[in-house]
Amino acid sequence: MAEHGLADTPRSACLGCPFHTDLEWVKLRDEDPAGWADAVAFDAAIRHGSARANADGHPLRGRFFLHRQRVPLDEAVLRPRTEEQQTPGCGPWSCPHPADVAAEDTSADAAGARSGLREVA
Repeated sequence: MAEHGLADTPRSACLGCPFHTDLEWVKLRDEDPAGWADAVAFDAAIRHGSARANADGHPLRGRFFLHRQRVPLDEAVLRPRTEEQQTPGCGPWSCPHPADVAAEDTSADAAGARSGLREVA
């Protein structure tokens, strides 16, 4: 992207992306209160899986959270770090691949934190 003059383009992510860094959550909370409220509401709505799946008799097990601390988003202790300190984990075509970040942190907990929505049994 830098070769095409797009080096300052931020990575894209929806409001309910479970791969947001704490810095991204803080920016959303501080700069877009309506977006923060939507993300908090979405986080609460997914707590016990999809309403449609539950109604269809296909409930998910456990509880689900957007933030890696596995607490409601508005209760998470946000510890933002600078962009250089961040190691976001998105899909295989947009952010660092697990192999790229493996050298930085190979713990099972870190791998789980990069896997998506967080479940608590």
